[in-house]
Amino acid sequence: MSNLKKIFFITLANLFLFIFIEITLTFFFVFHKTNYYGPLARLFLTESNVTKKTTMYEISFNKKTGMYNEGEYNFNNVKHFVNKYGFIGEEVDIENKSRCRLISLGGSTTAGIETKEPYPKILEKLLNQNYLNCEVLNFGFSGKALNFLEKLLVNEGSKFNPNIITIMSNRNSTMYDSYVTSAVATDIINSKFDLYLYELKSFLFLEIMTYRFLSLVYNRAASLFLDDENRIVSPFNPRNYHSIKYFQNGYKDQILRINSYCKEKGINLVLIKQAFFIDPNMQNKINLLSKEEIIKKLINYKNDKNYSNKTDLFWMYTNAILNKNLDEVEAENENIILVDPTKKLYAKNKVDFFQKDGLHLNLQGNQVIANKIFEDLVSNQLIKK
Repeated sequence: MSNLKKIFFITLANLFLFIFIEITLTFFFVFHKTNYYGPLARLFLTESNVTKKTTMYEISFNKKTGMYNEGEYNFNNVKHFVNKYGFIGEEVDIENKSRCRLISLGGSTTAGIETKEPYPKILEKLLNQNYLNCEVLNFGFSGKALNFLEKLLVNEGSKFNPNIITIMSNRNSTMYDSYVTSAVATDIINSKFDLYLYELKSFLFLEIMTYRFLSLVYNRAASLFLDDENRIVSPFNPRNYHSIKYFQNGYKDQILRINSYCKEKGINLVLIKQAFFIDPNMQNKINLLSKEEIIKKLINYKNDKNYSNKTDLFWMYTNAILNKNLDEVEAENENIILVDPTKKLYAKNKVDFFQKDGLHLNLQGNQVIANKIFEDLVSNQLIKK
């Protein structure tokens, strides 16, 4: 009995220690004002909800769930509604009753709050106008990149049993995921056991703040051992570095991991190239180069004497590299559909398809994206008329 008591008290002590660490790290993430506090925050913190009758002027994140707060929002006199599940759109059932459900994953360009109709909404209309009873759920979240979208798919999106997933994530992936402290290791899913481990890791990162903290610490520690040849100085902060390996293989490997998850779940994956209207003539020249050639130029972009705006140069190089990674992914995986609306979006003046920043789209730009997705879905027989 004495041995059993020892085991019991040791287990109990470790449990209390773990709970103490969880509480401490929850408040650590609160103190650092992250966009997500974890499940324990629900016990200690209150999060004001936006009622359906209240119109707010900025879509707010619920820091206990990581999703948007439910309610009605107004952006430059354009109204959008966030449903009870925390994503943009009207209320939906979790059950896929239509047996034709798409989820559009992306950042603010996918959310499309700047226009009355984001491209997921236009795409849904196109499908229904062609007598296809399909739903398109808008899982676009402002300022979110591929790391977030991957976990969103596993922890939330999969609950809605989608038939097709579309992903558009380029600029945000460079902005947030390519830092040497953010780049994630990738594991391709080849079996049910791999799938279980993948979902478990995603769950732990979302729900266990100790695991989340240790993962972030590990990435930061690993970044200290990278030499100058494997990192790029950020144009925004000279003390921050982007990982060369992320542009070489990291982004691509993460897409492949998402694809392996989708195949295990019976979901079709559609990738969308993202346009960033900066200097079309220069961008066309860059796109004629190979990925390896562009990476070499990216490494030395600060020393380029032929282009004065180094921030624009950084964005043009990184945008082209990630889009070329998508070309490689499509070439190596017959099941993946790659949608490329960039040529048409670059064919006219910025004002024809873009907002002033050259990244977010106006209504006409959203229509270009939706039309191209629709055409490729039909031509590849993912959806049949």
